[in-house]
Amino acid sequence: MPNKLAPLLAATLLCACAHADTSTSTISWVVEAEAAARSEALTAEDIVLMKQVADVELSPDGKLIAHVLRVPSPLDEPGRAHSQIWLVDAAGKHPPRRLTAEGHSSSSPRWSPDGRRIAFLGKRGKDAYTQIYVMPIDGGEPELLFEATSSIRRFEWSPDGKHVAYAIARETAADKKEREAGRDWVVDEAGGTKTRLFVYTLATEESRELVTSGENVLDFEWSPKGDRLAVRASERATIDHAMMYSSLYTVAAAGGGLEPLTKTAGKLGHMAWSPNGEQLAFLGAADIHDSTAGIVHVVAAAGGEARALTAELEATGTFVDWTDDNTVVFLASQGTKTTINTLAVASGAVKTVIDSGPICHDLSLGSRGALACAGDTSQHPREVFSGALETRRLARVTVANPSLLTRTLGAQEVVSWKAEDGLELEGVLIKPVGYEAGTRYPLAVLPHGGPEGISLNGWTTRATYPAQLFATRGYVVFMPNYRGSAGRGTEFATADHQDLGGKEFGDVLAGIDHLVAQGLVDPERVGMGGWSYGGYFSALAATTYSERFRAAMIAAAITNWISFTGTTEIEHENSLVHWKLWPWDDMELPWERSPLAHIEGSQTASLIVHGLADTRVPTGQSLELYRGLRHLGVDTQLVMYPREGHGIGENVHSLDFVNRWLDWFDEHVKSEGD
Repeated sequence: MPNKLAPLLAATLLCACAHADTSTSTISWVVEAEAAARSEALTAEDIVLMKQVADVELSPDGKLIAHVLRVPSPLDEPGRAHSQIWLVDAAGKHPPRRLTAEGHSSSSPRWSPDGRRIAFLGKRGKDAYTQIYVMPIDGGEPELLFEATSSIRRFEWSPDGKHVAYAIARETAADKKEREAGRDWVVDEAGGTKTRLFVYTLATEESRELVTSGENVLDFEWSPKGDRLAVRASERATIDHAMMYSSLYTVAAAGGGLEPLTKTAGKLGHMAWSPNGEQLAFLGAADIHDSTAGIVHVVAAAGGEARALTAELEATGTFVDWTDDNTVVFLASQGTKTTINTLAVASGAVKTVIDSGPICHDLSLGSRGALACAGDTSQHPREVFSGALETRRLARVTVANPSLLTRTLGAQEVVSWKAEDGLELEGVLIKPVGYEAGTRYPLAVLPHGGPEGISLNGWTTRATYPAQLFATRGYVVFMPNYRGSAGRGTEFATADHQDLGGKEFGDVLAGIDHLVAQGLVDPERVGMGGWSYGGYFSALAATTYSERFRAAMIAAAITNWISFTGTTEIEHENSLVHWKLWPWDDMELPWERSPLAHIEGSQTASLIVHGLADTRVPTGQSLELYRGLRHLGVDTQLVMYPREGHGIGENVHSLDFVNRWLDWFDEHVKSEGD
């Protein structure tokens, strides 16, 4: 790791992020390094080559943390990032060490129950499919657990370490026979290979299928006794069906049919057994129209009606586990931050344990309340944090991107304003590098996708949303959480139903007006750019509200709600939880809210971007808008990236996109002329 700060990685890093009621401790070298070195400008290459921590896993004794590090390919080697497995001690006394070899992508580290081995998913050597490998933590080469005949998607050790359950997308013998005979047509959109659940027994080296009734397995968890598994499954393997119509079951580890656990409606998320195996906590929706699976539910393991315990909480749950048989721990997005909370199952009382510190994107709960998360702050992307419920703090224990310690960043803060109807709103604001009070700056508005996405007050910069790069170039950056966003409960998340592009877009306009009134931005120099639903907002900015915006970057965007509904893989999800209406029943409103309906009179310079492999928002959406604007003489450019889906992943593509967007805004927004 050639960098002038690399020797510092041999020191201890405990940059503690404390709860407001506790003292904060920091390691002085971190503070000194950041203060002394932040003199270099952030570059697009910094962002494209940025490493990211994910999937943290505490060891059974809570002393070590396995985690995934996503490492981009060098720019002279076009391609996507690969994943490595690393290990760090939870106390942060030693630098992390890499467990898996470079050049092989490895993911999903899972500790054996005795803590002596780590299993992970990977493709090594001549592997044709993703396999399960096992390696001792004290050294040695990974060994193939068994040879799978198609790629394994997920796996978990049984509590006694004698078995491994795994999910694999594999066609049945009957389906294979039909395909080989050429009878592989798809009827009524029922395509897709279903994911099947198997258990491998280490002693016999044999696998057996657990779910033989034909369901598509999406998730599973072993019970504490190892005698059964909780399973989330759908009847079909299509994206739409898996998102909207999955159900919860249990199945005996010895085999047998799926037993329905509880009746649910709408989206489902993470689940966890109570320590005694008598209850299951899971994240779910309020109903079929809820856009998030953010409510903590608890149901008896024997089955029955589930209790929604956080339905009134103005937050969105993202992870659940248990500290004891009576207490659930859950991670939630709340406003512009994340919180770690405990929940008394009997009373439903919620207690916030940690509400100040990193933005946590996943959580691992160990013995005696030990915690680990992949967390970021406004100063750095995701790193490993460790701590405990008892101390109510998390401490940073890795530095994956030491070069970022030298980069100058714009000051970031939470901004609040009121919508036209009085609704209180929040977002994240970044001031330009070198900001001077009293100066009005150009504004880059970066709305999140979803609409049930969220902008959090952590690290906001990535290739698809280069927020700090805009600040480096002298822009104020505004990331609004408009009505319909996550983080404030179901009522707020569904407040845009039957009104997409209406009051929610008005929320953003009110936010811009607030920044103008504060003297921060120049109302004549405003641009908007985003992806997916953020791209839809940007297309509205370029058409319906063209008089307010000089330029737009419109990526993977919905531009015609009618044709989108007829071609997307999420027809049901979009109609049920976003619109709460079917366009086939009322085409007038969806068309009126389509950017394509308002291209006449547009004067907004529009950069339109799409991945050619996008199935979520088909490329026709960009083509329709581009051809319409071009026909009318609007300054527009269309860029299509091969092999990219609903976003951008290849390094060279990412670098081109970032620079293209920045240059587009510099040309069309930043200039004070016109």
